[in-house]
Amino acid sequence: MTVETGLRLSDEQLAEFCAYFEGDYRAVVGLLIRAGASLGDAEDAAQEAMHAALRQWPAIGQPKAFTRTVAFRALYRAWGRAKRESALRQATRDEVLAPFDAGQDAGRALELLRSLPAAQRLVFALHVDGYEPAGIAEITGQHPDTVRSHLRHARRKLARALGAAAIREAATHGP
Repeated sequence: MTVETGLRLSDEQLAEFCAYFEGDYRAVVGLLIRAGASLGDAEDAAQEAMHAALRQWPAIGQPKAFTRTVAFRALYRAWGRAKRESALRQATRDEVLAPFDAGQDAGRALELLRSLPAAQRLVFALHVDGYEPAGIAEITGQHPDTVRSHLRHARRKLARALGAAAIREAATHGP
């Protein structure tokens, strides 16, 4: 019988996997929840583990150990992504806004940052958070030269916008 993954499993192998899935899926989800995962994260990681088990079913000697290992790795990857995304949001909000007076200039700073194209905004936020172009390239999957280009264009655009704003403010309020 052909399964979605393109593997050729016999009816017996497919029945074995189905029985294993039915008997162990909830146990894997429960284990991940006890390890600190949310229900959604636990279900996602368990599904990823079961899918990996299905793809490699004929070669797996210890399915429980295999699925738990894959599930924990999937969970740790998800937590790492969430942590990086949270750090990026925090960096964009706190670190980038730190030089501005929260009462008067924070809105303007956010407006300037939002005026950047998404790729430039992401690279700029990571740079402000202390990452070098090589580290940013690793995080974003871009070439380091592309990261440097995004940084250069973001700086120029922000400098022009800040210069124009300073000129308008000086004209309106004096030096």
